[in-house]
Amino acid sequence: MADESFEFRGALIKEQGLTFAVVEVELSTLRGGEAVVKETRERFEPVFKKVPIILAARGPDRRAVYLGRPDIVRFLTTAGWARIPWKRYRARKKDRNPFRDWA
Repeated sequence: MADESFEFRGALIKEQGLTFAVVEVELSTLRGGEAVVKETRERFEPVFKKVPIILAARGPDRRAVYLGRPDIVRFLTTAGWARIPWKRYRARKKDRNPFRDWA
């Protein structure tokens, strides 16, 4: 039986009246093309529901790369990687939204 859970590093952020999620992925995911990015984002949609999801990675030079809504990407680029309140999450298939308190 396949494991119906997965762990990831991410953050749920409320800023200037907007709630959005940031999920850390491999840089190769961001460079993998539209289909790979779409598939990755869809994997997190059941966890975050209608919250915009920004995919984030660090390059070999430790520079942050973000992919998602342009206004949120601009905000994250200005704020910086270190200011993101990263946490380790475990999402289970049966969990509809482990962040329901944020909704």
